[in-house]
This record gives sequence, structure tokens and C-alpha cells, in this order.
Amino acid sequence: MTNYTNDEIETARKRWAKTAKENGWYKEPFFIQVWLDEDKKIIDCVSFRGLKKDYVINTTKEEYYE
Repeated sequence: MTNYTNDEIETARKRWAKTAKENGWYKEPFFIQVWLDEDKKIIDCVSFRGLKKDYVINTTKEEYYE
């Protein structure tokens, strides 16, 4: 079982959707990419115009900060 919740991912999606709308690159469906640390907590997220699906990437802090 993962520690992150769909609510956390949806909060991140809403934040990026707002940015996309403000800058003219929002389209539906709207996708994001999130990185999870070893505790399955979201440590970063991003979105961009070319995403074709959501990505949830499991990583450790060591891998993420290299």
C-alpha cells in the first residue's frame, strides 16, 4: 500500500493546471508527473504541454538529488 493519496496527486494537478491555464497551454485531459521518496511522499511534481499520461515515479532521496 502506498502512503500518497489520490487527493495529494489531485492537489498537485490543480496547482499545475492553474499555471497551465494562466500561460495558455492547458488542455484536457491534463497530466502530471510526480516523484515519490522512499516513504511514498510526493517530493516533486511537474507538468508540461507534451505529457500524454500521468507518471508516478518511485525514487529514493539519494537518487533524486544526484
